Amino acid sequence: MKVPAWLRGAVDLVLTAVFVLVAISGIALYQAPPGRIADTIGWTFLGVTKDTWETVHTYLGFAMTGLVAVHLIIGFNSMVVMLKSAFKKSRVKVAGSLILISLVLVGGYSAFATLTAEEETTSETTSSEEISVTVDNTTIEITGSMLKSLTLEQLAEMYDVDPQKLVEILKADYNIEAQPDQLLEMVEANNELDREQFKEILAEAIAKAKQGGG
Repeated sequence: MKVPAWLRGAVDLVLTAVFVLVAISGIALYQAPPGRIADTIGWTFLGVTKDTWETVHTYLGFAMTGLVAVHLIIGFNSMVVMLKSAFKKSRVKVAGSLILISLVLVGGYSAFATLTAEEETTSETTSSEEISVTVDNTTIEITGSMLKSLTLEQLAEMYDVDPQKLVEILKADYNIEAQPDQLLEMVEANNELDREQFKEILAEAIAKAKQGGG
């Protein structure tokens, strides 16, 4: 069956557009903070929230799968003809190209599997290192991901306490210098604190701020 040139062009154009959008959504999700942190701090990428990017990425993935299938179907005969022609001219080059493509696919899969395993390990580690304190029926949880993603002010807002009050408690009770707009990880580093100890201090300080203590 002869396929019109305009159909081939239209499929290629749409496939290219979807590929670009999938790549952008993939970058957005890779950069997004883990878990509920993205919602807590109001994280966006190009003005779009993490949940929206996840939905876009999923549906575009399905669309791309269908477009690739159509692309292969309408171009299958041409592909076979070109491969036969190339194989007659130089079997070594064709074999080398196939091997190279296979290595790229295997390498890409290995990198993806490694990255996924690292993310799962990090998630499990973060969960196991979680510090929790319950005050007035409110559970205060401090994780390693929070230290990397949140400022002191964002953490205070997350638990509905005054950021300046939290700064004052950290200084008065724990001799920790901090500013509301500082990333928690920077506060930890600047004050040369042990990570587990710092998480406990933050949980205690928030509890004191909620109780109005200092």
